[in-house]
Parts: sequence; C-alpha cells; structure tokens
Amino acid sequence: MIKPKVKNADALEYTSSLGKELVAVRMENRYVYMLFDDKKLVNIGIENVNELPIGTRCVGKIEKIQKDINAAYVLLPDKSKAFLKDIDDTMKPELSLPVMITRAASKGKLCSVKLTDDDISHKMDLTVIEYGERAYSDLVNENPDKILTDDEDLYQEFTEKYPDKKDIIQLYSDSMVSLRVLFDVSRHLKEATGKNVWLKSGANIVIENTCAFTVIDINSAKRDKKSNTNDYLSINLEACEEIFRQLNLRNISGIILIDFINLNKEDEVVLTNRIKELCKTQKYHTYLVDITPLGIAEITRKKVGIPISEIMS
Repeated sequence: MIKPKVKNADALEYTSSLGKELVAVRMENRYVYMLFDDKKLVNIGIENVNELPIGTRCVGKIEKIQKDINAAYVLLPDKSKAFLKDIDDTMKPELSLPVMITRAASKGKLCSVKLTDDDISHKMDLTVIEYGERAYSDLVNENPDKILTDDEDLYQEFTEKYPDKKDIIQLYSDSMVSLRVLFDVSRHLKEATGKNVWLKSGANIVIENTCAFTVIDINSAKRDKKSNTNDYLSINLEACEEIFRQLNLRNISGIILIDFINLNKEDEVVLTNRIKELCKTQKYHTYLVDITPLGIAEITRKKVGIPISEIMS
C-alpha cells in the first residue's frame, strides 16, 4: 500500500499499527467498507447511500401490473421501484402489501422483492418494518481491532449499533490527509474491479466475467526467469492464493474456471490439495469439482449478494 508522506499523528499511528482495521468512507453516493489485516485488504462491502439493504421488510405499494409476465412493479419506502414475480389476480395498482427485498438493483435492473406474512393492517403506507443487515455487518462480525470512519453519520450508527465496541470505534477528523488517501481506497477499489492482477513474482492473473461463468487465466508474464523460486508450481500456488482472495473481495460466484499453467502429476497433486484448503477459507460455500487434463480447475461458489463489479457499474 502507498503510504502518504505526512508526519501527522494519524499517519504515524497508521504506519505503525497492525491487526484488523475496518475502514468506512463515503465516496459520492456510495459507502465503501474495507477490512484490512496487517495492511492487506481482505474484504470489501459496498452499498448505495439511502438504499434499503437486502433483507429489509417493509410496506410497499403496487404501481403497475405486468400481466404478460405475471409480475408487478412495487414502490418502496425509499421511493425506489422493485420487481415482484408470481402475483395473483387479487393484486391491483395502489394496493399496499408486505414485502422483503431479496436482491439489490444492479446493471440497470430493479431490485427484487417477495411477499411476506407481516401484518400491515396497522402500518402506514411505504414504511419500513425492519431493516436488513448493512453491508458492513459481516465485516464487523470478523472482530476488527479498530473501526475507523470519517463520516459522522456512520460513526453515530456504529456506536449505537455496537455499544460493546465503542472503545475501538474512531471518528477520523484529520484535515492534513483524508482517510481515503491514508488507506488508498481508490486504488484498492480499482484493483478489486480491474481485469488484471499482478503478483509479486511478476506473473499475473486475468479475470474475465461472462454471463455463464467466470474465467481466470494465469500468465507467467514478467516473472524473473533467473530466480529459482519462480518455477511453474510456485507461480500456480502464488496465483492460487491471490485468486481466492479476489473471489472474496469481488464476491464472484457461480461457475469459475481457472486456467493454471500445466504441471506434472506430482505437482498437480500439491496444487489440488492447496485449492481444496483455500475453498474452506471462503465466505460462502466453495467447491473444487475437478482439474481437467488441460489444467483447468472447475470451481463452484455459492451466490450470495451481488459482485462488486456490478455494484460499481
């Protein structure tokens, strides 16, 4: 990480501190949450400002019925619209109904909702019954040693929601260097959404998202050919560590195909065992299906939420 060349107290504390640090900043119309472990980014959460989180239960109102696809467009308390499938004949425009957000809006598509059993007879139209978990919830559950934000609203929310963590929640207010610069947030976001990821050995991985699956290619590229540590097995193992880190960061799910550099049978066993170990470190269920004779690892990962690339787009 690039460290700012300043001598203020916060920068000095940052350069000398270790452990888990949760950094929360606002970037235009988004909140960005980054979890660092000894200055290495290990997890990201992103959500739009004023957008109701997934899991929120509320009173929505039907705006329009789409009979040809048996669906309806529903107005939510934040004035956004949602898509409700499999409606019945009793549903009409202007009808209020209890719904829960099941999928956030992305790629120009509306968020999705489903009906709930909540009693709304005494509820006002377009009101929230219960908020879903915010994007930072999973990161806080990883027990960071420090929670740092420069946003007063977030600071207030953190202290109210996690009174037992009040001692580790800090409001950053230094005027010499912003929190975004201090933790190089923009660069980390770019790396977590870009196509190419460079490795310390000089090799790189290329991540391509398609409609059907995600393809990841490993290139020996600019590796130092004079170094004894850069044999094909070590490159594959180094790439493997970074790939599984990227799966967590980017929240990539579904079918994942990884084109490793071809190895002999003995080295392939070592690689296969390491892949199986790394599958267990993922936030969501991840399974190695097979490694084909061409050296392509077939992996599946449970889909939960939306990939970072879709949120940023």
